[in-house]
Parts: sequence; C-alpha cells; structure tokens
Amino acid sequence: MQHRSYFVDEVSASGVAFPAVGGKLLVVRRPESPALDWELVVQTERHHPVDQAPYDLSITGPDGTFNGSAILVRSDGHSHVFRGAGDLDGFSDADFRA
Repeated sequence: MQHRSYFVDEVSASGVAFPAVGGKLLVVRRPESPALDWELVVQTERHHPVDQAPYDLSITGPDGTFNGSAILVRSDGHSHVFRGAGDLDGFSDADFRA
C-alpha cells in the first residue's frame, strides 16, 4: 500500500469556502484496486454546519491544489470528514515517490 498526506489550509465545498481551516488530505493506493482512495479531514476555527451530502471539493495547501467529488461522512460542526467519491485532480502516481 502506498500513501501520501498533505497539509490543507483552504477548502471550498461546492463553491462555499470554509472559514479559517486546517486539516489533512490523505491519498492511498491499495494493491488490490487501481482506483485511489482519499479522505479529507478539516477542522474549522468556528462552528460551521455542513449537511451530510456529496460535494465538489477544492482543497489548497502548501503542496498544491486538489479537486474532486466527495461525500461528507461525519461532522460535529468543527471537524468534518469527507470521503473521496472519484478521481482527485491535481494528484498523480508520481506524487507517491515525492
């Protein structure tokens, strides 16, 4: 299994920016599947309610910008967990070797 994680400092979900964020994007390639698995965990400074639904995410951090569709699987208003539901634009297999 290969994996890579990225620090995240800006996130928008279907065009709506999250307030003051920090978080981590984790990308995984499993030997049994050609598709990438990815997950985004975002913490917001203030309470930011988000409906449990699919979103088009734009994720920015020091290592670049990533875009992809994901589903919000958990949220307590401050910590939000999105599970990737398809490709992650901005990521390539070469990034596993970086």
